[in-house]
Amino acid sequence: MPSTSSKSNTGDDRDNIAVGGLHADQSARRNWTSSSRVDVVMTAAPKSSRAAARPAAVLWDMDGTIVDTEPYWIECEYELVAEFGGEWDQEKAHSLVGNDLRVSAAILRDRGGVDLPIDDIVNRLLDGVIERVERRVPWRPGARDTLAALRVAGIPCALVTMSWTRFADAVVRALPPGTFDAVITGDEVRNGKPHPEPYQKAAAALGVRAKDCVAIEDSPTGIRSAVAAGCRTIAVPNVVDVPPGRGYTLVRSLMELDGSMLGLGAKATMARRRKSRLRPLLGLLTVGALGAGAALALRTTNQPPPLADIPISAWVPYWVLPEGTLSIATHGQVLHEASPFWFSAKGADEIVLDGSATAERAPALVAAVRAQGALLLPSISDAMPEGQMAALLADPARRTTHVAAIVSLVQENGYDGIDIDYEQFAFADSRSTWATTRPNWVSFINELAAALHADGKLLAVSIPPIYDTERNGDSGFWVYDYAAMGAVVDRIRIMAYNYSVGEPGPIAPLGWVRNSVKAAKKAVDDDTKIVLGVPLYGRNWVVATTGTCPADAPGRVSPNLREVDALIAQYGAVSTRDEAAQESSFTYQRESADGVTSCTQTRQVHYMDADGVRARVDLARAERIGGVAFWAVGFDVDRVWAQVIDVARPKAFTAGPEGAELSVWATA
Repeated sequence: MPSTSSKSNTGDDRDNIAVGGLHADQSARRNWTSSSRVDVVMTAAPKSSRAAARPAAVLWDMDGTIVDTEPYWIECEYELVAEFGGEWDQEKAHSLVGNDLRVSAAILRDRGGVDLPIDDIVNRLLDGVIERVERRVPWRPGARDTLAALRVAGIPCALVTMSWTRFADAVVRALPPGTFDAVITGDEVRNGKPHPEPYQKAAAALGVRAKDCVAIEDSPTGIRSAVAAGCRTIAVPNVVDVPPGRGYTLVRSLMELDGSMLGLGAKATMARRRKSRLRPLLGLLTVGALGAGAALALRTTNQPPPLADIPISAWVPYWVLPEGTLSIATHGQVLHEASPFWFSAKGADEIVLDGSATAERAPALVAAVRAQGALLLPSISDAMPEGQMAALLADPARRTTHVAAIVSLVQENGYDGIDIDYEQFAFADSRSTWATTRPNWVSFINELAAALHADGKLLAVSIPPIYDTERNGDSGFWVYDYAAMGAVVDRIRIMAYNYSVGEPGPIAPLGWVRNSVKAAKKAVDDDTKIVLGVPLYGRNWVVATTGTCPADAPGRVSPNLREVDALIAQYGAVSTRDEAAQESSFTYQRESADGVTSCTQTRQVHYMDADGVRARVDLARAERIGGVAFWAVGFDVDRVWAQVIDVARPKAFTAGPEGAELSVWATA
């Protein structure tokens, strides 16, 4: 939920869903994909190039342009409602997106049962979001690089946000001193965006004319404000799609921004270095030419046949605990392991329970998992600011303290082990740190594995894929040493999804997934430790727009499979199967209006269908790896389980301590 208005709107439509595909729904954290990942580097401009006119200043929007705090607002809503014993869900949470804070507070009071005055609710939400921002700022890709380049070039910058001052201050404090020469917030202006006053006031604070400034915005409302003020405006869409139009320049990402547009051309341009798509493309061509079934069956004469059955595990995110608990109670007989996704590491000895995983809801999930005889390996994610976990692991004393805290958590709660999902290395820390972090990560994993194994506990790691065993720009996320981890951990869960992020496309095309599995097998000696992550979600994109959309028209969202079904029913959509990718898609028309403007969006949804889930399970069987893990239970539909029930490995049971039943994997 943005701090004020005009970022995105969901209203009551079921297609306005911003939850689903990502671990902890942190889309800004998981923008890794072979088709859209870019690295920003500063390179000398050609001598023949002619720099654009140097702007008097660059004026920046904040939420959606520099940071993306939407998941934080949702977490705080869940916590506040749970405190007062109310009920909250995704639909209610996303109905608040784009509202003024006081409007949202009234809904939390009336529909969530939060018995507090409106301003108290607002301040409680602000407190929670600010606390999270101070822990980890969800930066937009390229924002800090661009700000740093402007600072080096001596071009003044101002922050122009409709958020409240104390929220803006939390973001400003996370940037180097002197990043902004002026800060204009929503509580400092009489007329907010789309009125030109905020940008006019920012220019005046810098002692320059607005028409001599460049403004960077992500939303139609902010763009209208900047254009009306006379700024040269650059639109970088995020939550809300922005169609081409007059008065502004549209770019897909700050990472693709030509530095000369900001007056940096005399010294540098923003260059892009894309990951090679050769391997994924070859995989897709193979499947496309032979057919998915033929490609899967293709093997050399000495290759063993597929496993008859395979262990199935799953993550259970805290924001879908009720749905996840019900699904486990219904289908959990096929699950070998469940990983509640509800712990965050905030420090060496501080591991906290996240979101709606309250003392009332968490035991119900644990009981459901235990009743099905599955192992409990809760996930811990890295909630520390950029670079802080890397620094912790580099300090032997703090690393040992952290290992002890994790082991204590497992022992005190009677868990069967733990799943480590530390992703800041890959998505927040600079690539230049990877060579240093890699051995420290291995030292941490070695110590943790030894401590857990000494107590009879398991260790899993959830990590993004590698594409070969090298350490270059085409190698994937080599900061995670697959070979070294494979020697000590019990599970390496490959998060083989989120292939398409920058533009509409498949979630996890089968050829790309196969390449990721083969690269892992090449690095890891024991194939049975490798577990393939399988997505149970989709992405919903705007591919065309007619008319002028209100500021609150939805942009890209990530529906889970239940929500995909609801969209198909709501709009009478017809799905088309992509046999090469082993996924499905459909399009539909959505109208948006606010009484002043109206538009029709053509939206395209790509999603993992049940047949695609089975294809990935079959791939894991053909590669004879150690299992699959669904992201996530709570996103699923019954037909997914119907597809895999015949190849789900049966569990054997042994008596645990004091007669408790603990599941163990049956041998193949």
